Order: sequence, then C-alpha cells, then structure tokens
Amino acid sequence: MLRPVRRLAVTSGKGGVGKSNFSLNLGICLQQLDQRTLLIDADTNLANIDILMGIHPKFTLTDVILGDKFVKDVLIKGHEGVQILPAGSGVTEMVGLDHIIQERIDQGMIELETEFDFIILDTGAGIAEGVVDCAAGADEVVVVTTPEPTAITDAYAAIKVISARNPAIKFYLLVNMVKNADEASGVFKKIQLVVENYLSLQIDSLGFLPRDNYLIKSVAQQQPFVLLYPRCPAAMNLNMIARRLLKLPAPQQTGGSLFRKLFS
Repeated sequence: MLRPVRRLAVTSGKGGVGKSNFSLNLGICLQQLDQRTLLIDADTNLANIDILMGIHPKFTLTDVILGDKFVKDVLIKGHEGVQILPAGSGVTEMVGLDHIIQERIDQGMIELETEFDFIILDTGAGIAEGVVDCAAGADEVVVVTTPEPTAITDAYAAIKVISARNPAIKFYLLVNMVKNADEASGVFKKIQLVVENYLSLQIDSLGFLPRDNYLIKSVAQQQPFVLLYPRCPAAMNLNMIARRLLKLPAPQQTGGSLFRKLFS
C-alpha cells in the first residue's frame, strides 16, 4: 500500500523572516533523504523560489488554467531532483474557476501526489484571505518567525486565523535568525504559551536556524545554502530538522487532493 503524501505548508505572519529560503532548502534536505519532494511556490506577490534558485520559469499554473498545459508540463526539476511547481498568481486564479477546468486541474494534482512523499507549499506572508486559504489547505503547517516582537505577534495572528479555518491542522514553529538555542527556546515558549492559553491549541517546535553569514552569501549567489555551504551552522541545523520531521507522525488526511482542499 502506498504511503500517503505529506502536505506541508510553510507560512509566516510577516515578510522578511526567511520563509521561502527555509522551504527551498528543506525540500532539498528531504530529497537528499530519499523523500520525493514537490515544492509549490504559491506566493502570489513574490516569486521568491525562482529568485533563490536563479531560474525563470517558462510556464506556471496559469498556463494550466488557460488550458495550454497539463500540471506535469509546468514542473521544473531543481537541485537534487526537487520538483518545483511555479504556481504564482495561478493559485489566486483557481478561486471561482469553471467547474470543468477545476476538476481537470484537480485530477492532475491527484495523479501528481502519488509520485511524491512530501509536498511543500510555500505560501505568501501575512494573513490575507488567499494566504490563509493556501495554508489551511495543507495537513501540516510550519510557521516561520524571528525573535523580533512584531514577527512573534504576527506569527500568533497567523496561527489564530489558520486554525479557525482548519481546526484539525497540525502546527510547528520554526524560529529563524536567532543568536543561539536559548533565544530560540524563549521565542517558542512565548508563542506556545499564548497559543495554548488563548486558542487551546498544541504547537510543537520544529527547531531553529541560527543567524548565519553563509546563508546570506548563498542568497546573493542564488544557490541553496545546504548545497553551497553544507557545513555551515544553518545547513547543519536544517538537516537535523529534516530528519526530525521524518520521525514525526504524519497527521491523518481529510481526503481529496491539495488543490481540492484549497479551493473547495
């Protein structure tokens, strides 16, 4: 029996916290662990995955919506074999689509999901309706934050609105750009406390990424830091995070393809 694909959304309450960089490099780490990984760039405002990889997609989900391409036709093979679906504005365009077109795309995604172990959905930042819809359509959500007070507040806001949309979703917190493990632990405990007290939800720590100059250099070079600087602190931590994620039990799926859940 085939193991069901794990559908993981990566989101954040505000921009500039390293969400897309985390998504891309996590996908590569999972692929290196023999996990067939699909990364969907669902940020309708910024094509960050494209920029981080230094690529210019010829086709996107919009071409599928227009009927010019099938879902498989727009996939891009990235580093280590990670497959990239440049969704872009096509995610927003899925809302209100003709039923026949939506069914065709949905069927394409159902077939595609059987070929992967992980689907990582890199959403936009913030709590706009389109972002919340994307995140709430997954089975698991990683909320990325930094130690900045505004980022912490916005991370809580994201958890609040996403959980209201999908109460069954499983939440993890990833603290980025920290000085050390103690700072990361302090941020997690702050968010955990308010989430448990005010939302009656459980959130688990996925780990942290330290502030790392090699990570900054990799962005400038448009190359994933786990490949360009595999021994840097951020890369080593992310490899541990990927291994930890594999050991965590997958939540029960509610059925239907990711796109059906997003736009039903």
